[in-house]
Amino acid sequence: MDNQSAAPGTERLFVAVKLPEKLGGLLGQEAAALSSRLKFAKWTYPDDYHITLQFLGDTPAAKIPDLLAALKEISAGQKPFRLRLDEWGTFGVPESPRVLWAGVSGELGQLRELQKKIVSVTSPLGYKEEKRTYSPHLTLARKYRDEHAFSDGRLKLLQSESDIGENNCSVKDWTVDAFVVYATRMHAIPMYEMIRKMTFF
Repeated sequence: MDNQSAAPGTERLFVAVKLPEKLGGLLGQEAAALSSRLKFAKWTYPDDYHITLQFLGDTPAAKIPDLLAALKEISAGQKPFRLRLDEWGTFGVPESPRVLWAGVSGELGQLRELQKKIVSVTSPLGYKEEKRTYSPHLTLARKYRDEHAFSDGRLKLLQSESDIGENNCSVKDWTVDAFVVYATRMHAIPMYEMIRKMTFF
């Protein structure tokens, strides 16, 4: 996600699946348990956990109604599907990753299809699909800053020493029945403000 401030007269928008509050609290507890031993520059605030569907960028306020109307057509014909929090991983150099993330499993085919539909309806409005392959995840932390090299083995060891996730494994799945249009509010906590929730029906 681009962390720069939006241009004057615009909103920096993106479309995402929001993690339910209960699961966000659980994932936040797991992250907090590891944050003192994994030195990342910034850990995501639990209310900001999400799975990005499309980053839209700086959008003039006058164009937002057309965007919301196009997205509403998608939500109106979408059926709910199930996802589940999965193993953690990283992006970037393995020894010094730029992103620590939580993966998702479940009905990923339906998630990817939803993402494609959103891209298809926003394209005529001037929004562009990212060139990189879509990889659904929830960002937990950014910019590894520890003097010791990061490793997946150390991550798994630290997770095994914390039984928070294991004790709550039965609540790691949820039904996706909506997506959200967010605006970025730099330096605010939480940093992402819900502009519109698009419920499936």
